[in-house]
Parts: sequence; structure tokens; C-alpha cells
Amino acid sequence: HVCESRLERGRGLLLRRRPDSCTAYLLRSCSAVHTVGMPYPIDLVFCNETGRILRIVRGLRPFRMARHPDATQVWELAAGVAAKWGWRVGDEIGPC
Repeated sequence: HVCESRLERGRGLLLRRRPDSCTAYLLRSCSAVHTVGMPYPIDLVFCNETGRILRIVRGLRPFRMARHPDATQVWELAAGVAAKWGWRVGDEIGPC
């Protein structure tokens, strides 16, 4: 899912059921994410404007925050999915 509007980016996975291992939310124009109000941990993948992975945060627990100053987009995934998909820092990724 590509979250384009400010409202969609602000919501991301908040107030949604835990995503399955085939679902990801892309937050464009974003460099920081919080998990306040989320009942489950998530993986975060911070990317630059070309989709190059700058940082991966695995299993960020509820009521935490993560950021990367150079990121322009962030992927939100279920905890463990970034490793399952084999994503690593330096890879270039994008929406299908």
C-alpha cells in the first residue's frame, strides 16, 4: 500500500490489524515513525529518494520511535518480514 496523503502517512499501520507477511505500507515524504497506540511490533525500512535502504529497524515495539535523518520514505511491515524478504541495507526497493 502506498500512503500518499498526509492523513494516510500519519495513519500507516495505526489502528489496523497486524499485517500479514505479504503486506507493506510505504510512507512517502517520511523520515520518522512512532508506534504509540500500536498493539504489536513492526519492522521499519528507511530509504532514500531512489529506494536505497539506509536503515532497518526490526521488531520495533509499541510506544517507541525510530528515525533516519536522510530517509525520504519508510516501509512499515509486520515484525520479521524484512528478514523474511531478505532486505538489507544498501538494497534498492520500490513498490510493485
